[in-house]
Amino acid sequence: MKLFLKLALLTLFSMMIVSCGKKQDNVKPDVVETGTNDNGDNTGTITHPLEGETTYLGGTFYKICCNPEDLTNPQSLLSQRVIFFAYDQATVEAQYRELIALHARYLRENPSATIKLEGHADERGTPEYNLALGEKRAKSVANLLRAQGASAGQISVVSFGEEKPVALCNSESCWSQNRRVRIVYNSK
Repeated sequence: MKLFLKLALLTLFSMMIVSCGKKQDNVKPDVVETGTNDNGDNTGTITHPLEGETTYLGGTFYKICCNPEDLTNPQSLLSQRVIFFAYDQATVEAQYRELIALHARYLRENPSATIKLEGHADERGTPEYNLALGEKRAKSVANLLRAQGASAGQISVVSFGEEKPVALCNSESCWSQNRRVRIVYNSK
């Protein structure tokens, strides 16, 4: 009897899965994916017949493509190359995962391209500690790039610690700008 009940439940469950997977004929072909990121911002990917694939991120539409000219096009997400980190952390926050995935895609589709990941830290902590933290941050980004198909030979890592700040003041708003990894393309 228990075997019969298990088989009946398994059959019922299988039928529910199959019925949920029915083809929907009224889906707009131009909308690929939409959602909300961890900050509550609207995000999504849209395919426009004339402009190609775009994404809506943080209130702005960006072009998604993997051509070398997109590296310098401000309308392309590939032109965004800075990943910021929380205080004393080397974990990549969820809001940067799509950006890293796009750079990984670019590297996969352009095997001759190479990048340097520059790790930085704010001025708090010893110089040695900040060099190590900058390296950990850059390696975190490198690991995500490799996990998404970029070749290890395309990625180099360097840490500047606290030596190259972009903001010079003594407040959290400045320190947060200095806790970063910068993606620098060496060749296209």
